Amino acid sequence: MPILIEFNSGEKATYIAQPPEWAKWEKAVSKTISQAQDSIGIWDLMFLAYHSMKREAGGKPVKNFEVWMETVAEVTVLDADPKVLSQEASTES
Repeated sequence: MPILIEFNSGEKATYIAQPPEWAKWEKAVSKTISQAQDSIGIWDLMFLAYHSMKREAGGKPVKNFEVWMETVAEVTVLDADPKVLSQEASTES
């Protein structure tokens, strides 16, 4: 699931929610991925995007989730395009 994040600074980045992010989400909200369609909200989308960003950072220091959320201006779920590679969709400036 590609999630476009626009930050207060005007910067935009697209994060792809993959199995590691969904597993963390399931643990955090005590729901399964099959329940996501019916009950996913803005917090859920930011949680998935944040953990995708954190995974992509490869161990580099990142802001904690609460601080990172304060920098987000807009969240948009994009259509998944199987023709787009993960690298192509990872970051926009």
